[in-house]
Amino acid sequence: MDEAKDNLDRGLQQVEKLLPAAAIERLRIILSEEDYIASLQSFSQPKPIVFRVNTLRSTVEDVLEEIESSGLIVSDIEWCPLGYKLEVGSIRDLQALQCGKEGWIYIQAASSMTAAHAMQLREGMSVLDMCAAPGSKTSQLAAAMNNTGILVANDRSKKRLYRLREILQWQNTTNVEVLCGSGERLGKSHADCFDRVLVDVPCSGEGRLRIEKPARFKRWSMLEIRRLAKLQEQLLIAALRCVKVGGRVVYSTCTFAPEENECVLDRVLSRNSIKAKVLPFPEELLPNSARSSLSKWGGKTFANNLEGAIRIIPNEITTGFFVSVLEREQ
Repeated sequence: MDEAKDNLDRGLQQVEKLLPAAAIERLRIILSEEDYIASLQSFSQPKPIVFRVNTLRSTVEDVLEEIESSGLIVSDIEWCPLGYKLEVGSIRDLQALQCGKEGWIYIQAASSMTAAHAMQLREGMSVLDMCAAPGSKTSQLAAAMNNTGILVANDRSKKRLYRLREILQWQNTTNVEVLCGSGERLGKSHADCFDRVLVDVPCSGEGRLRIEKPARFKRWSMLEIRRLAKLQEQLLIAALRCVKVGGRVVYSTCTFAPEENECVLDRVLSRNSIKAKVLPFPEELLPNSARSSLSKWGGKTFANNLEGAIRIIPNEITTGFFVSVLEREQ
């Protein structure tokens, strides 16, 4: 026990040496002391192997039967439907099985899966994944829809679309239309078209820092956070214009920065041209490391009620994430 604690403490110290002082100062404000320590320690620890069952190719029963017969051990994630954590075995062991080779499973961070689950999809819906590549969440959405309805997957990068198409084919999706272009333009070309929109925006990635990738720490800057926040605001505005009245938009990032999370929500909801509200996050989908959103930042109290949005703290299963569900009112 003492050795494990010493390793965690050493990991914390290593991460603090890599992070710019300004980033550390901000994280100590955003997070409680306990969550700050847990987050930084997680950046130095091995990532958990988490996967979901792809119901477009197999069933939970068949997947678990093969895994258990191979000697690997997994445990289900209570708040993450179809999500499992590998307890005994390696990622190579898992990928070597039939279920790994033939797309019966998909290795994906549990926090990332939360955004797609928060869409609460039903068969026959019209859905937009605005920033879709490389396709992890897109294929998850298609499975939730059971390949019914219409799922539009958009991304601005032609290069990333090749990987998107590969993943969609491997996961056996048949209801997806792929588009290439800026997500911001869809607010005009696809206004009032969708029941649900997922806008998992490009972000500074503070929740996914890893000690074995020090370049990520060096890239951290307030200039980049502010630049991304402007793009994120434009994407969220477009998403709310794409969704039908009464429809829902899920906005997500993998960063802690309030400028990219609560501040974006507050600015967009304060616009006179948009009427929407943040809904309570589905209780059955709440990770055990979920925290309520901030009510103020930078000395300013937010004008809108953002209570339903959640910030996910990294732990033995989760990575850092932010998710909110918005409903368009008119």
